[in-house]
Amino acid sequence: MAGISKTVVSLQPEKMEEVTKFIDSQSHLVTELDGMIGFAVAVTGKDEITIIGIYESSKNAEAASDTVQKVFSDMASLMASPPDRGVYSGVWFSS
Repeated sequence: MAGISKTVVSLQPEKMEEVTKFIDSQSHLVTELDGMIGFAVAVTGKDEITIIGIYESSKNAEAASDTVQKVFSDMASLMASPPDRGVYSGVWFSS
């Protein structure tokens, strides 16, 4: 079963463009993780994004925590509060 991470990030007001650029510049760190299938970033509020990561297993998703924490610590000045990340077992569908 796949591992799926969901992270909700509350941003400082008017920082969406900076956050988007930052995520683009750091995406290689995440896509190179062991067991990473892919990830998506959705704008889920005026100052909120939700990041969904898809991994080969929940174990891979949990093992990614150190890298994810480093990226978020480098992004701390753009966030209104600490990110809320959870890891779940699930199924990933694609064409």
